[in-house]
Amino acid sequence: MILHLDKILLVCYSVCSLNMKDYTQKPMGTQLIEQQTDAKKQIWDFEKIAGNKLYFKNGKQFKTSLYELKYIGQVPNGNKAPFLILSGRDCDECDANISIYICSPADGPLKVESGENSYSLPGTERDLEDKNILFKARAFYGLVLSNIKGVIWYQNQLMENGTWKKSIFLVNLNHPDKKEISMKDTGQLQETLNMLKQGLCKEIPGVAYNSEP
Repeated sequence: MILHLDKILLVCYSVCSLNMKDYTQKPMGTQLIEQQTDAKKQIWDFEKIAGNKLYFKNGKQFKTSLYELKYIGQVPNGNKAPFLILSGRDCDECDANISIYICSPADGPLKVESGENSYSLPGTERDLEDKNILFKARAFYGLVLSNIKGVIWYQNQLMENGTWKKSIFLVNLNHPDKKEISMKDTGQLQETLNMLKQGLCKEIPGVAYNSEP
């Protein structure tokens, strides 16, 4: 039987290549462990609040400059740290109302000067003096509209002429940078409520509060 030299070389090359892959590729178990470790690094599982700092499991921390700080929830932010939804006030023993703050630790410290990153609480706002209702709103976070994740407010505001004006305010978090959008209310609430029923978003509990002095 005659063996051709080119076939012998091809067989040797194939065997050597397989052997090299065995040495250069990581075992499947090792790859799986590394993938699971990377996934855990992206999880911000809330644990507790101490002062103005939030503590998460796996040793993560996020310090704010807010007083009466509370954790509401979070919205995924791709491979980066999620957008955290918090409430608090930017001053101690002052007349400022509690506000909602939306931020990602990936963007650095939370900036709160001049109302930056702050939004109104959902619920009912009354005039400080005559107690008349000035503003009503419901707010949701998560997948709040079709293909849109973020935080959305369905608002009803008393105008100077005594009429009520409905509107929608959306903080779109589909991208790394927050995008604020004002929209006309054309019945989108029902779509958001459908998302809520499916567990795709959550409602931020409303509170009763007075207007600021």
